[in-house]
Amino acid sequence: MSTSTASVPTTAAAAPRFPLGSLLLLSLAVFVTVTAESLPAGLLPEMVEGLRTDPLGVGLLISVWAVTVIVTSIPLARLTARFDRRLVAAGSLAAFAVATRVAAGVAHGLFWAIVIVYATSLLAPSHLGRGLALVTAGGTVATLAGLPAGALIAQLLSWRWSFGVLAVAALALAIVIALRLPRRAPAAAMPRAERPTGADASLAPILLFAAAALVFALGQFATFTYVRPLLEVSAGAPEAQVPILLFGYGAAGLVGVAVAGPLADRWPRGSLVAVLAGLAAAFGILTLAADTPLMYVALAAWGFAIGAYFPLQQSLLMRIATDRTRTLASAGVVVTFNVGIAVGPWLGDLVGGAAAPAGATALSGGAVVVALLLVVAAVGAARRPVRDRDGSAATRR
Repeated sequence: MSTSTASVPTTAAAAPRFPLGSLLLLSLAVFVTVTAESLPAGLLPEMVEGLRTDPLGVGLLISVWAVTVIVTSIPLARLTARFDRRLVAAGSLAAFAVATRVAAGVAHGLFWAIVIVYATSLLAPSHLGRGLALVTAGGTVATLAGLPAGALIAQLLSWRWSFGVLAVAALALAIVIALRLPRRAPAAAMPRAERPTGADASLAPILLFAAAALVFALGQFATFTYVRPLLEVSAGAPEAQVPILLFGYGAAGLVGVAVAGPLADRWPRGSLVAVLAGLAAAFGILTLAADTPLMYVALAAWGFAIGAYFPLQQSLLMRIATDRTRTLASAGVVVTFNVGIAVGPWLGDLVGGAAAPAGATALSGGAVVVALLLVVAAVGAARRPVRDRDGSAATRR
């Protein structure tokens, strides 16, 4: 059996400079799309009144978005696999800017399926972790700054203005990305007689990583959906203290993103395992000792892990995937993560939800342990080297 073992990334090996400007543009695009994805949750009262519906109706907008991403990401990633990735990213942003909510979900799924692959193609192996951390930081900043800014615009003008500003920003970014960022067309298809035969060796770890992303997202949203009752009921925090605690959680997430890049370049496997182990311990504290001062430590560890997890996993995944499977790997993680987002709140409510948040934190802790085991299995299943920051092999089978 023959498999592809091209190094990561093939297009950046001769260009060791860190492409800061290009990555910042992609990070801004991530910021815009993630803000738009979650904005209905921050504009719930205004949208209920403006659309003359109820909270469930607005909540369905989030659910429909997630389902759309789940259904369309992989087919669209495969359909556009032979096109210049820069133009696919720009085109999906342009469609995102002018589309309806459901169609924007389609564009969002395609953008997320391609943005990590495109960013990877711009980076030398020694910069992969830091580069992907910078790109994915846009999602963390969206939670800290995008949602509050959107809510402020809605209060001053209208909730429609909030979406309008994001649409204009997405269209402007699409134009700049199409005109200024480097061209990255996939390699030409090999003649049929020369194509590798059999299954790609990276498929098994990719599937395990995708499963880990699903379980991780399930655990995150099983508890985060009920974070206010967790803090007020289980931890006994005064209502006035909750915004401060949530700000600290978000700030810890930014620290996690900042630290994840260097960690991913220096210790690509151990860092991800350590982050997941720390998150499992944090959920254990929130389950058994939420009403003690350890709650502050657990909340900070939780925020740090959420910020660090995605760049750590994506950089490790891009190192393991081959040229044949890189786009599938990125799209697959997007799909399974959205499945976890959709299922997590329902399961969290099933085991206690707002009435008994300790049940949700216990579920989340167990889910993170499962994700940790899946990550360990994925690394063990990888048959090609995981590259350290200097390009040397960190593990080999």
